[in-house]
Amino acid sequence: MKRPLTSSFLITLLAASFAAAGSFNDLYRSAAGADGVPVPVAVPAAEAVAAVPSEEPAAAGEREWLVLVFISGVNDLGILNFANDDVNEMERVGSTDKVAVVVEYNILSTDGSAANTLQFQRGAKTLHIQRDADPAITSPVIHESNDLDMGSWRHLAKFARRNILRFPAKKVMLVVWNHGSGTLGIANDDVAGSKISVRDLGRALGQIKAARGGKLDILATDACLMQMAGVAYELKDHADVIVGSEEIIAGPGYPYHTMLAAMNASPAQDAAGMGRAVVAAYNGTYSSSRATLSALRTDRLGGFVQRLDAWTAAVLADPAALRAAASDGVINGTFYFRMPDSKDLVDYIDVVSDSLPAGSPAVAAGEALKRYVKEDLIVAAAAGAADHRIEGAGWSYAARTHGLAVYVPFRIYDSATYESLAFAADSRWDDFLRALMAERLK
Repeated sequence: MKRPLTSSFLITLLAASFAAAGSFNDLYRSAAGADGVPVPVAVPAAEAVAAVPSEEPAAAGEREWLVLVFISGVNDLGILNFANDDVNEMERVGSTDKVAVVVEYNILSTDGSAANTLQFQRGAKTLHIQRDADPAITSPVIHESNDLDMGSWRHLAKFARRNILRFPAKKVMLVVWNHGSGTLGIANDDVAGSKISVRDLGRALGQIKAARGGKLDILATDACLMQMAGVAYELKDHADVIVGSEEIIAGPGYPYHTMLAAMNASPAQDAAGMGRAVVAAYNGTYSSSRATLSALRTDRLGGFVQRLDAWTAAVLADPAALRAAASDGVINGTFYFRMPDSKDLVDYIDVVSDSLPAGSPAVAAGEALKRYVKEDLIVAAAAGAADHRIEGAGWSYAARTHGLAVYVPFRIYDSATYESLAFAADSRWDDFLRALMAERLK
């Protein structure tokens, strides 16, 4: 998600806090609970959530949708107030008899003094989002726990399982809100020093699926750089539709008020239809920017891998095609995102094909793969009208991004991380990357 603070500013904030509260060990003991989470000693609690008595939600029949939002603001995103702002956006619509909205919430904040002293919550709070026009967060706290680590997949799973049982709904959308870094993981907790790896995100979703008795309808990542083939494939058995961004997501994140309004206006929509609605709401907010968002069908990922393998096989069988795919000109000329080794897959195929004769088998295989991505895999994709921040004119987000990124390293192939993923086991993309690296070393 959102751009981080500079290291120097974070260090300044931490130093100010530690001066007031003592050493880091004064804030957290080394003893751990059952989930390996540090147990806190008494520290000042963040006051971002207004003092509202805990209460049970009013009895309600089965709703059309349950929206679960896991907000890890234990980092610069909490300090900069993005977490609170997004909860307030949700409160502009609130829960209804059609859509229940439930948030797991934990943040770092400051006390507003000249020293910018950090304040820590003593544990996570679960909010049942209610409609209000108050600038403070007034939704009732329906659960409090000593779960401190917002970078824990077990914490995510427990939150979702508990509230799927508490708020019966025909369809469920889970949003993971935080920083993201593609195949390197999501949901940084800067106090615990943790984040959820892609494999562990799959573990969490597997537990949620078991508790629900079926897949989530939508998994959405309000976090940067997560709409990658390796990420989506890892999660394909646990959600029908995955919504995410190839590029960074701006600080304000998803426009929750317009998203929830769209859900309430057409609650009978299925996962694909709601995925389109989320993409449209996001694009309506960021249409002139460098933003991207897409929704994809996970049941098409098997067919995607088949066609991707056919393309890589055609490239590997043709020395000229392999040289093109591995060349500096092609790799540097492919549309890339804030994490440069993450590149738009369709654009990569186009740039490779532009270097080959029209009759090349690799060109034909590339066309079949692109057609499948655009017509079958991707439910909806939108990008802002701005040009690439570095490459500028000619590198249009709207024209050259297509909703799915893929890992194409330039110099260093992180095989240990990448080859731990199901995508590497079930596709030939890792073989292709090793062949690219070998070609580049000639």
